[in-house]
Amino acid sequence: MAKMIVEYHKICDTINMIVSFLVIALLFLLAALLSAAVFYRYVLNDSIYWSAEIARYLLGYIVFLGSTLAHKNKNHIRIDILLSYLSKKYDRYINYAISILFLIFWSTVLYGSYKLFPLFMLQTTATLNIPYAYAFAALPISALIWILYVIEDIITEALK
Repeated sequence: MAKMIVEYHKICDTINMIVSFLVIALLFLLAALLSAAVFYRYVLNDSIYWSAEIARYLLGYIVFLGSTLAHKNKNHIRIDILLSYLSKKYDRYINYAISILFLIFWSTVLYGSYKLFPLFMLQTTATLNIPYAYAFAALPISALIWILYVIEDIITEALK
């Protein structure tokens, strides 16, 4: 059992590393795209008509994937005021409750995304004419990663 837990932590750490590199790459891509769009608009008096749409989708991926990084690195916003007023013996139970609420929320998001995905495959974007599902995929991907990280939190809390 302990070996499985160690392997699960390694899998989560590997996913975290991949997501970190992906978010960094998407940030650079977004910066390059917007720089090129500004250059085209103000220097060449032309526009890259699809740049705003791509920028929106890149930003969506950056936000959703970045939130998983924040959770994994314990930088995500939390309400710690409740923990500061209660004695330390309740910390574990509060952390369990928070993790279970996260698990319920992200499982619901994942299920809802699964149900809506076929609909988004039928609809296409305005300028690129690609299925909305490609942009929408940021939500179920990040929900799945959140679920993996929350399970890791529960396991870590149980081993304390």
